Amino acid sequence: MLNEFVVQYDKVVEARRAAEEDEDFKTMNSKPVLSSVNLIEAKASSRYTRKLFDVFKKEWIEATFNLTHETISKTSEQIIYKVGQVDIDKIYWRNVSFRVSDKIDVTCSCAKFETYGILCKHILYVLKKRHVETLPDHYILPRWTLDARYKVDNCTIGLEDTHNENEVSALTLWYVQSNFRKAIEQARDSPVEIKKLNIILLKFLEEQSIRTRSKQLETASQDSMAGSSQVNMIPQISIRDPLVHTNTKGRPKSATRIKSSLEAPKKRACSHCKKVGHYISSCPKKKMEESLLEREG
Repeated sequence: MLNEFVVQYDKVVEARRAAEEDEDFKTMNSKPVLSSVNLIEAKASSRYTRKLFDVFKKEWIEATFNLTHETISKTSEQIIYKVGQVDIDKIYWRNVSFRVSDKIDVTCSCAKFETYGILCKHILYVLKKRHVETLPDHYILPRWTLDARYKVDNCTIGLEDTHNENEVSALTLWYVQSNFRKAIEQARDSPVEIKKLNIILLKFLEEQSIRTRSKQLETASQDSMAGSSQVNMIPQISIRDPLVHTNTKGRPKSATRIKSSLEAPKKRACSHCKKVGHYISSCPKKKMEESLLEREG
């Protein structure tokens, strides 16, 4: 039914959004475990979301431990390698073209970057072999980063961009946290600036402590006033003894509850004559038969 579909669809959307928020929280508040000390992997871990970095990490581990190469051609502008695993026939190896001009340009015949938007193990192997210091920015697509969701750039983020004045949302908290990290990164090279930032934070924390205490006192006073006013509003009722004795324990004798079939009394049935109302020990038919047998004997 259409109404059932709408309800189930809302549940699925809510579950997907909750899972996405959980992944964003993991990406923003935790650091992934790196398999090496290479700057290429370090940059990928700082830019990609946690899910995409797991995909990248698998390709990076393959490129680090399982691949080898052969040089096919080499010129001043371009080098073509044949990259693949040692235990696999070379007809299944991939051709990787490495060019250096204004920027690093690497292409692979497997076309994984053109298809999925993430570098393959063959290109990563060549980048590592050519001693490329870091992962080029043009090989990190914005859709695989938090920039696609939260629009992060080098400038500070204002709270007016959150469009939420009534409550502090998770996005607002993330904005403030991002600005705080940027302030630390910009001031970390100067002890004077770090000390200045710390003084500002200590002053802010003191103000928040005072605000919290005053808010708690105000809440406590409001609760006490509300409690006293409620006591005054209660009408004064005099309670007297009942005129008739009332039994307040147990179920009343005149209960009107309908008994189930399991609670109904069982009727006696004779196993000899199959009639209801007596057992075989008092069965008149059996007694009659026994008396006839005695006479005949």
